[in-house]
Amino acid sequence: MSSGMWRGPGWRLFEADPAYGKAVRDWIVRIIDAHACPVDEQDAALVVSELFGNAVTHGPDAGQVLVAYLLWRHGARILVCDSGGPTQPRLRDVDDLAEGGRGLQVVDALTARWGSFRAARAQVVWCDLGQPLPAATVEAWAWLNALLAGPVLGTRPGESRGAEAGFACRSSSRSALQLPSCRG
Repeated sequence: MSSGMWRGPGWRLFEADPAYGKAVRDWIVRIIDAHACPVDEQDAALVVSELFGNAVTHGPDAGQVLVAYLLWRHGARILVCDSGGPTQPRLRDVDDLAEGGRGLQVVDALTARWGSFRAARAQVVWCDLGQPLPAATVEAWAWLNALLAGPVLGTRPGESRGAEAGFACRSSSRSALQLPSCRG
């Protein structure tokens, strides 16, 4: 779907395995570059890498991770969804010598805003790079509601969907998905 306001959504499934981190980063960089999106590609790569790593670490074992995007004239929204682990993503204070726990601090530092919510059977973590998309834009979330209501996490990993694969989502302006809260 491409409107005057945004391009996308587009999404791809990956195995919940850290070995796919490079493929996730490369895919997002290609998308941003192909559409001349005005966000720093390396920031986007680092942010999606952190979110994907968190989904692999904190989501269910041997699952799948959906990585998605929406692009607009002044920014990009990146989403990472897994089948829902037992905890909600949150910023943590970590000891200087701790080996982990800084991923969302990186996301918080590099993005205009970020947030998380549960939808259907998924844990969704999203962030806006560049100028944030207005939070009240219901259409910016309606496609995700429709996608997660279907068998998306049962699709074969590596399969692309969305704008580049002809995905079209028609929905009313009132989506069953509640607009998420955000940080930033």
